[in-house]
Amino acid sequence: MHLYSLLVVGAVCAVILTWGRFSGSNGKQRICRSIAAANLAAFVFEYIWRFCNHSTEVFVRDKLPLHFCAVMALLCFIALWWKQRWARSLVYFGVLSASIQGLLTPFLSIGFPRLEFFLFFLSHGLLLLAALAIPLLTDWRADRRAPVQSLLLMNAYLVVIHPINLLLGSNYGFTTAAPTGSILEALGTPAPWYYLWLEVPALLLFLFMYLFVRQKKTAA
Repeated sequence: MHLYSLLVVGAVCAVILTWGRFSGSNGKQRICRSIAAANLAAFVFEYIWRFCNHSTEVFVRDKLPLHFCAVMALLCFIALWWKQRWARSLVYFGVLSASIQGLLTPFLSIGFPRLEFFLFFLSHGLLLLAALAIPLLTDWRADRRAPVQSLLLMNAYLVVIHPINLLLGSNYGFTTAAPTGSILEALGTPAPWYYLWLEVPALLLFLFMYLFVRQKKTAA
């Protein structure tokens, strides 16, 4: 079901983005705002459902909207609805480097056909769709500072969330334990220090991703 889910997510993203590429400027804007609204609606529904279907202890320890992907869902709305450049940069670099790993190595205790399974792939699929829509369907292009700024903001999230994890006994952002099968686990380094090993590879990856979305120099 994991493979089938990836195929469905990929197919839906391909159809919507292809449709958008052949649409006019107004059509592109409507599609982008629809993606923004879908991310926000999925976010609100998922966390209301979590609150109603889990005990207070479980909700606080694992179901609060404090995971990196939950933050990205809100930023997708800001990036595509309000067109904030910093948010567009962070969604592009953050989702396509970090959040996409949730699709490739899902950290799920409940499988198909439970609702939580569908919510997981819906929310992560919408993140992927938004991250690809930003360079493909908008006029956004990254400036030279975007890769470093985005990496610093992602690190700021880790710095803020780790003390919260220590206080709540939670694992938001995976700063206290690596998810099974993830690249963090493969590093074999204790949490949260495995993130230090990823700093240079992450920066190199961001610089590579920047090549596809960099601002073109205008003729003098």
